[in-house]
Amino acid sequence: MVKRRRKIRQLYFAEREEQAVIDYINTTSVEHRHQLYNDILLLPFKKMTESILRKYPTHFGNYGVHEIEANALSHLIEHFVKFNPEKITKSGKKAKAFSYCQTIVRNFYKDHSKKTYNEQKTNLPWEDYSDEINSRTEFSYEIDDTHKNELEELINIVTQKMREKIEEDKSLKKNEIIVGEAIIHVLSNWHVLFLEESPEGKYNKKVTNNFAKNKILLYLKEQTKLSTKEIRMSMKPYKEIYNVEKTMFYNED
Repeated sequence: MVKRRRKIRQLYFAEREEQAVIDYINTTSVEHRHQLYNDILLLPFKKMTESILRKYPTHFGNYGVHEIEANALSHLIEHFVKFNPEKITKSGKKAKAFSYCQTIVRNFYKDHSKKTYNEQKTNLPWEDYSDEINSRTEFSYEIDDTHKNELEELINIVTQKMREKIEEDKSLKKNEIIVGEAIIHVLSNWHVLFLEESPEGKYNKKVTNNFAKNKILLYLKEQTKLSTKEIRMSMKPYKEIYNVEKTMFYNED
């Protein structure tokens, strides 16, 4: 049984992929990271998220299988860069990227199960509680002017990659294209959509996170004429773009 498991692993995550993870973490070249991810790591990462989801019991909630896998992949892309190849395990051997990445995915599915289970028990209509939530400071955040330029730069990069995806990827479905165009419009106007007018007529930068999310979802539904589930499913290609670009952006020296 051990030999069989090792053989299965070697089919999609062997020494080549182990080295690609290390090279991805160590390189300072954005182009090299793109090449490593697209040419070597993308397919093994997808295989990993799919196989682990089917191996361990997971509470799906209101999410579909492919949507959960896409979210797990995005989570993996964001966190695998923290791998330390020099770390010594309890067995006295150096840590393996394969095991590290598997742990990230398993923990994501555990957290997803817990979160969706609790959501089902406490799922209350937003309309009934929006006024209370918007008035409480603990549910609020402020957009920091010191990070405005950095945020705008990242948004511009993501927007450009999304445009390229829509123009060049012939495998995109109709709904994915519609949602992509709507998201690009949101990103291009984020400074307006995330700000509310104050009684004095100026823009107040303090907005609630939940309010912003619901406002954007409402906008997407109005623009696309799609259901919430259809929008979620069609966002998968763009979630991956966002997480890859964000990881690369904040890991640049």
